[in-house]
Amino acid sequence: MSSVLLIALTLLLASCDHDHGHPHPHEPDSAHGHADDEERPTLSVTAWSDDLELFAELPALVVGEESAFAAHVTVLDGFRPAREGAVTAELRAADGVLVVGTVREVARPGIFRPALTPRVAGPCELRLVVEHGGRQESFAVPDCKVFTSRSEARQAIAEDEPAGRITYLKEQAWVTEFGTLAAAERTLEPSLHAHGEIRPVAAREAQIAAPVGGRLRLADPPPTVGSLAAQGQVLGHLVPWVEGTAGRRSLEAEVGSARAELDAARAQRERADRLHGGGTVPLRQVEEARARERAAEAAWVAATGRLEQYRSGVSGKAAQGGSEIEIRAPLTGTVVAAAAVSGQTVAAGEALFGIVDLSRVWVVARVFEPDIPRVLAARDAWFTVAGNADAIRVAEHDGRRVTVGHIVDPANRTVPVVFEIANPGGALRIGQFAEVHLAVGDPVTAVAIPEDALLDDGGRPVAYVQVEGESFERRPLRLGIRDRGWVQVVEGIASGERVVTRGAYEVKLAASSGSIPAHGHAH
Repeated sequence: MSSVLLIALTLLLASCDHDHGHPHPHEPDSAHGHADDEERPTLSVTAWSDDLELFAELPALVVGEESAFAAHVTVLDGFRPAREGAVTAELRAADGVLVVGTVREVARPGIFRPALTPRVAGPCELRLVVEHGGRQESFAVPDCKVFTSRSEARQAIAEDEPAGRITYLKEQAWVTEFGTLAAAERTLEPSLHAHGEIRPVAAREAQIAAPVGGRLRLADPPPTVGSLAAQGQVLGHLVPWVEGTAGRRSLEAEVGSARAELDAARAQRERADRLHGGGTVPLRQVEEARARERAAEAAWVAATGRLEQYRSGVSGKAAQGGSEIEIRAPLTGTVVAAAAVSGQTVAAGEALFGIVDLSRVWVVARVFEPDIPRVLAARDAWFTVAGNADAIRVAEHDGRRVTVGHIVDPANRTVPVVFEIANPGGALRIGQFAEVHLAVGDPVTAVAIPEDALLDDGGRPVAYVQVEGESFERRPLRLGIRDRGWVQVVEGIASGERVVTRGAYEVKLAASSGSIPAHGHAH
């Protein structure tokens, strides 16, 4: 026997004015010998386990009268009616006498109809045992009592339906997208939402250009987009228009010329500074000298870069004055661009390959100007990308915050907040858009429900709570923190109450209809 799984249990008393699909109690006749002909009040029970929902209705228990149950069994995964299994009603009287009623097939999908006849009046224990999918779930019914007569039952049981209840039948829920979940305490983190993008890490990306003009011959096998390249791997061969040593000497001469211009400009600026300090030359002349120095320095840096690219990116025959230049990968990574084809003539500086080390990537979030003070202390973040609903956290062991930008983009009034994260297997792709959440406060433990449970009703958030098997209430809410699909409920729903997470709009329509639909199955 499995242990009793009493996850949640509601015992309500409701009249059965609509066609409910279980037999009415037997009417008194001479064979039964009942002294009264009052109709028995109806009891209803709702309980949940991890996998099932049980909603059972039965007439009040009276000695000598059969009580026939209408047990609605719902499989919570998909909120679908059970189509096989068994339901057993076990009634144990105060003297220990046990009465059992079992059915092992559905009367119709989702509905089982066990029945039993109490033998002893007084307090009792009532348990409903559901067998489904190879498992057994046991639900205890509280406050069980067997009455001596129908009159006693009607005097003891009030059947008034609380005001504001909405009826939404199991037969309706079973044929729509429907689902419920118990509100519970969760740990939520205050966060700021921002749009972002996956980008390569600086210094882990290389754009390889032709150091000199010439004709390109790709390596065999040729590098293709998506293939891996190791540092130093030959990607292609370039036959320069100006061969080997001449090409290098030309670049070296360019560097020397740029350096000479920089030295001359720096000397002129230093002289202008001295003369201006002595009051000999105006400030304008000093500023012109400084501008010349900056331009000369930029030209020297560019020429030096071209020479270094030539030296580090090529080797082989051309480096010794031969006829070919080997184009090599400067780092290990994934080929993300291969612009040239074998035999193509390329000009100096023309892009040939792009390589990115995807083992780590940047997540760049764009934060609006008014929110900048909130994110200055943000060290943690999580994000989602298209095609993967699971949040990816920038954890301390494999990620970090790199920087918060200092320049506001004039076009959209945002600054970049950059996080770096490990990217095992290259699952994150450069250029992917990301929905980023930046942690801006300490975690809070509070009652929370899924955001999918919320409806906007005239500008106010509401949710629908299942207070009993087919009975619901509309609850206006006051909300707090939102975190990864969950929202804090400050006011309106208590922990343990079961909220409609799918199909809330249909429940709202049922409330608007103002009528109770029939169950759709005969007595």
